[in-house]
Amino acid sequence: MNLILAAAPPAAAAAKRATASVLIVFVLGGDPINSGIVSSLNHPGGNITGVTFLASTLVSKRLELLRELVPSATMIGFLVNAAESNV
Repeated sequence: MNLILAAAPPAAAAAKRATASVLIVFVLGGDPINSGIVSSLNHPGGNITGVTFLASTLVSKRLELLRELVPSATMIGFLVNAAESNV
């Protein structure tokens, strides 16, 4: 069985363009939807699947979890790189 492991958005995008038959597994820190790698997190489709750690769709859930862990917090900051579109 052949498999391509892509650990960055450019690698995953290149693998997707290169083949429609070899299984592609991505591991990304960004959002694979915004990167154009998949059209849906629930159903990536085709020959590509993977995991993401910093998808912007999870920000609200992380904030919710933080509020549960530290209910006494009166102010929470969230730092982002405005030049990075995957956050």
